[in-house]
Amino acid sequence: MPRHALADASTPFAQRILLGVRYPFRGAAPVTILAVAAFELLTFFPITFLRLIVMFFGWVATYTYAIECLRHTADGFADPPEVALNTDDRTSIALIVIQLTGNALAVLATLYFGAPGLLVLPVFAFVLPIMTMSLTFDGVEAALNPLTWIKVVGRLGSDYLLLFVVVTAATLLQAGALYALAEHGPAFLGTAVFYVIANYLTIYTFHLMGALIHHRHETLGYQPESEVIADAANPDDDVALLGHVNLIARDDIPGATDILTERLREGIAPVAMHTRYRELLRVQGRLPELLVHGQIWIAALVQAREERRALGVVQDCIDVDPVFLPDATLTCGPLADTAAHGGMTRLALHLALGYLRSWPGDMGAPHYGLLALRMHERQREPAEAAALGRQLLAAYPDHPLRVDIEALLDTLGTMRKVST
Repeated sequence: MPRHALADASTPFAQRILLGVRYPFRGAAPVTILAVAAFELLTFFPITFLRLIVMFFGWVATYTYAIECLRHTADGFADPPEVALNTDDRTSIALIVIQLTGNALAVLATLYFGAPGLLVLPVFAFVLPIMTMSLTFDGVEAALNPLTWIKVVGRLGSDYLLLFVVVTAATLLQAGALYALAEHGPAFLGTAVFYVIANYLTIYTFHLMGALIHHRHETLGYQPESEVIADAANPDDDVALLGHVNLIARDDIPGATDILTERLREGIAPVAMHTRYRELLRVQGRLPELLVHGQIWIAALVQAREERRALGVVQDCIDVDPVFLPDATLTCGPLADTAAHGGMTRLALHLALGYLRSWPGDMGAPHYGLLALRMHERQREPAEAAALGRQLLAAYPDHPLRVDIEALLDTLGTMRKVST
């Protein structure tokens, strides 16, 4: 018996649209819908500042869980997640900012350009699902890149058009509910029902975005986590073993940890087993072992091309030891690139600077020095960028990247000639 019910990627997307109607009624989704709606009801009180605060945090809570539903569905799981473990609130906030900015641009375009400006709104509505999916997996830069939009539409074809139709219909339905219930219905009850409907539709549409990624994952080059777990050795035995470990851990946490230690030494193990092992180590305060396991697991995840999950482990290890760094160039370098591409600026800077300090003589050091320089620039730290740039020019005077470093320093207005 698998730990999670799995979806069939071969199911036609049109069928997933119909099946998805029941998705928000399963697992933790209805509790989340009702809990957030109950919180949002605080907007019923006529206090302007309070209403704005409640609306904002209500959006954040809804989108945080909805984005986790998108990830969970894209990874091949049929039921909603229990909690939003892998979603950063910043992703939800970024999505809110994108939506508000897009709608504002549509209004301004209409005011300034008249009828032609009206085209901005449907174009924005058309690319918003792409932006949401890209933001979830690849960060802000990918979400805002028009080349990403074109590539995704080209790969998904008619299925994306179908998704757009459903998302548009859900948006219109939500607007109708706002008009009929919150604005012209029974005041308190109408507002409550509206929030429930709005939250339901949000989770439903985000589930469909994940379902489309899962259905076309081979075309998109994405490997669902459910396939990784299914390919692991003896998955049924591992589920039973993990259940046994959880039972033992009630009375004997060190003993439960030893059982998992032996299993992890055997080779490939499910993500849940690694996660539980780290939880048990943390409870016991065995932080050095937690960091050692982190090094091993990070390397394995990078080798399996699971860089996004590996970055999560890196961040977890940094929370334990702020100077933590993957212990090999083949691990640290790709993760720095992935973090930078995904908009995780601070993490990318930490990894790039760590690479430069740990392996200054490596052939990749100038590249990651330049990456660190760009991260300083992205964080609006010109003084740090200037200092690092001068160090790079002095350390690698004849390297081909010298031209890029000088150009970047020149744009900062901090270029100083370095004697060589």
